[in-house]
Amino acid sequence: RVTPDEIIITRNTSESNNLVSNGLDLKAGDEVIVHADNHPSNLTAWVEKGKRFGFSVVTIEQKNPHPGQEYYVETFTRAITPRTKVLCFTHLSSTVGDLMPAKELCRVARERGVLSLVDGAPSFGLLDVNLADMQPDFYSGSAHKWPCGARECGVLYVNKNVQARLWPSIYSAYPGAVGFSRTFEGFGQRDEATMIAFRAALAFQDKVGRAAIEQRARDLTSLLMAGLSKMPGVKTWTSPAPELRAAIVSFLPGTLDANKLATALYEKDKIGIATRGGQDRPGLRVSPHFYNSPAEVD
Repeated sequence: RVTPDEIIITRNTSESNNLVSNGLDLKAGDEVIVHADNHPSNLTAWVEKGKRFGFSVVTIEQKNPHPGQEYYVETFTRAITPRTKVLCFTHLSSTVGDLMPAKELCRVARERGVLSLVDGAPSFGLLDVNLADMQPDFYSGSAHKWPCGARECGVLYVNKNVQARLWPSIYSAYPGAVGFSRTFEGFGQRDEATMIAFRAALAFQDKVGRAAIEQRARDLTSLLMAGLSKMPGVKTWTSPAPELRAAIVSFLPGTLDANKLATALYEKDKIGIATRGGQDRPGLRVSPHFYNSPAEVD
């Protein structure tokens, strides 16, 4: 629901996010606010560039379970100072599927003259995203995740009102042909096949319907959450409230070995799920999509 003039075709969300953190003219004394549950390309990237250019990075801690949308709106709002230049968060966390109040956070930033970067990798191709309503300054996504397209193809939305503030990080031949891509998308020789596949994947999803895809994934997620709640010893990290999640469920499978369980599910039923190690809400992560079935959830 935005214009082609505001779209850049990149390699993935990581490149899109870094094009923003590299392209903004930030200096000593400036501040960038990030969420602790951001992907490294929207967290570590800012911290490392802050070391180089002298700006500071303020981190908003993540809370588990999801403390509610108002909590994050109030917390981010309190963190903004006259020195704040950018506010960055992930639309839907890839860790446990916390849905952030994207529209409200973008509004808070806009009203205070702060730029907003929304990492949309976990929501692009899943949710019925309306950027015209959300009004971020930047929104990033990847083709190979929920859109079910090819790898090494992604997207960066740059609001036309802030395009003059973003410097290209790469200067080369073969720029894009429309709008901002004419001056910003000079990335050299591209893999045209991945971009054609990206278009085909999005066209297929359009046939299915964006609202239908989101509803199907949410319904399957609710079935999964309901089933897990009946299993003794299972610790669910994802919020039980439907309005605070979408289609990512993380849980600790009791006393079972998460890695062995994931392998068994794939070998027996071809159900592919991710494992999460370490101390940060470890266990398994399941991401039901529109092609999955209630039987697979059961």
